[in-house]
This record gives sequence, C-alpha cells and structure tokens, in this order.
Amino acid sequence: MKKTLIAIATLAATGAFAQSTVTIDGLVDAGYVSYDMKGAKVGGVDRNLTSTSQINFRVSSDLGGGMKATFRSETDFVPTSNGANQGTTSNTTTAAGGIGAGASGLTSGTAGTFGNGEQTLALSGSYGSVTFGAINNTALTVNGYAQPFGTAIGSGFRATSGSAVTGAVRNDNTLQLQSPTFAGGFKVNFINRKAQNASASSANANYNASLGAQQQASVNSLAALYNAGPINFVATRDVEDATGVNTATTGTGATTAGNRNTFTGVAGNYNFGAATVSAGWQANRAVATTGVVATDRTTTSLGVNYVMGVNTFMGAIQRANNSLLGTSSSLLGLGYEYALSKTAALTARYERIADGAGFATTTGYQTTVGNQDRTRFGVGMRVGF
Repeated sequence: MKKTLIAIATLAATGAFAQSTVTIDGLVDAGYVSYDMKGAKVGGVDRNLTSTSQINFRVSSDLGGGMKATFRSETDFVPTSNGANQGTTSNTTTAAGGIGAGASGLTSGTAGTFGNGEQTLALSGSYGSVTFGAINNTALTVNGYAQPFGTAIGSGFRATSGSAVTGAVRNDNTLQLQSPTFAGGFKVNFINRKAQNASASSANANYNASLGAQQQASVNSLAALYNAGPINFVATRDVEDATGVNTATTGTGATTAGNRNTFTGVAGNYNFGAATVSAGWQANRAVATTGVVATDRTTTSLGVNYVMGVNTFMGAIQRANNSLLGTSSSLLGLGYEYALSKTAALTARYERIADGAGFATTTGYQTTVGNQDRTRFGVGMRVGF
C-alpha cells in the first residue's frame, strides 16, 4: 500500500500552479534461515528471504501536454541488524578458512545511508523518457523475467545467474534513453556511462570526482522489451569496457582492469491465469586487451509460479556452464507463500546449488573436499506498504 502526499508547487514564471505527488512505498522481509555452505552449517535470524527490504520515495510532477517529471530514491536496509545498517558489524575470527574468516575488523555490514539503492530523475512524454542517475542495469531485468524468485533465495543470483561479469546491479553517473511504446508493447532502452581514465603512473590532473571514479569503465547497454497482456520479454546486450582503465590509482572504480566485459541475455514469462511460466538464457564473457578470454559462462533458467487462493507455489531450475573449464553447476529453487493480506505474507524458500563449476563461492566459509553442494532454507514474513 502506498502512502501519498500532495505538494503544490508555484511556477514563478507563469504564476500558475502545478501539482506534484509524493509517494512513499517499500517492504520489509525477514525470518529464520539455515545455511549449509559446502560443509559449513549455520542458522539464525536473517533478512531478505524473498526480497530486498527497502523504502522508496517517489515524486511525480504533471507538466502538462502529456509530459511528466519524476524522481525515485531507493534506500535498502537490513531490518535485523543495526550493525549492518551502520556498517559496524565485524568478523571476530581471523583463522583462514574458518566460518566468518577474514581480516581483523572486517566489516560485513554496509552503512545504510539514505539513497543507497537506485536513484532516478526522469523527464517523460510522447517521445519516451530521458533518465539520469544510478540506474539498474538491464541484466537485472533479465534475471527477474527468467524465474520467479527475484534476487533472493531460490534465484541463484550472483551464484549461477543474474549478474553481469562485473556483478554490478546498477551504475553511477548513468544516462538512460527509452523509446515510447510502439507495436502494441515494444520499447527500446539504451543505457550509457562515460569512462573516466587516467594514466597508469599518475592521477589525471583534469579528473573531476563528481563525474565518477578516477578509473571508471564505460557502460553501454541496448535492450528491447515487450510488456503487453500476459507476456513480458526482454533481450539485452550490456558492455562494460575497461580496456583503457588501469588500477594503479588507489580507490579506482574498475572491477577488472583491462577487460571488456559483455552480458547477453534473453528472458520472458507468460501468464496463463493462475500459472506463470518463465524462461531465460544469459551469457557472461570477459576478454582482456591481450585477447585472452578471462570468463566465459552461460546460464539457462526455467521457472513457474502458481497461485491457488491465498497460496502461491514457486519453482525454478538452472544450469550454468563454465566453457573455459568444461564444468557446470545446477540449481533447484522452491518457494511457498501464504497471503495474510494484500500486503503481507508468510514465506518459505529453499535453494540448492550443485556447484561443479565453482560459481557459488562463498567468502569466509570453509569447503569440504568432494562437497560441491550449497543450500539455503528460510521461513519468515514479508510486509509491503
């Protein structure tokens, strides 16, 4: 449920009045989770079993003539940990390979500052839309269309599927151009970020911090989307080019210096009424300036979502192939929800990854020789507003 405030802004140039709508929405998700990370078992209260807990502030101003100015600020947070939100939750062990192992004082929480999620400022009309901000990439859309679990337990996100080579969900300092809807439901979407390059030996004297990191790779994405009736479809090719980017400067923004990283994805879902079936294919490939292929992997996904009254059942299977090593990983995701109301539900999620390709690595958790399985199971509650 959305809470809406109405603000009346005076247009000084004309003496007229324009009405802006301010909407606050979001959700909170938490419960009990049991982890078995390749031999290391742990359980306890955790967050985001089914979705990222967040608060959104949205502003929409009607400019007349079919034009609107809109703004969205997303803040993601951890409803189960003050320390994680403040960025102060730390590991206390330094034993290599132990549970929670890492450098002394390693921060495992990210400071939950305002606006740490997607940020968009857009102008839209009959021509489509122009958006500036920290914008989610289209690879995330492919992941969402390919299976019913989003980025939470059951999705394999960042393990077998769902992220570009860089693992980025969104990019700072980004421009997005989107066409108007045509042919009954098609849109074309283009995303661009300019590179910030410097020499390997010294900082760029003309570098401006407000334009991004000193060593920031360029981003270009071209996607086609179709959303009409029971069908949702997306096809995209995202490229992060760091071939002109070095890592000599401290605090660089390049994830992999010298690589040209590409993500190609196709996904869609179809609603039959009570049931929705989904499928997708993703490819991640990274090539160094020397021509050496650093990463070459593909993932195929199939999913289903079935609603029966207040009960919702979900399932997904995936297979991820590492072409460089000739290995593969597989995923099984299962889910159930019991609707308490339109905005609240009791939830259960299960995920098993047979990690033959080594994609589902988990920093800080020990491994057992011969044990390639990783599982997560959680039961909890989600409340939207």
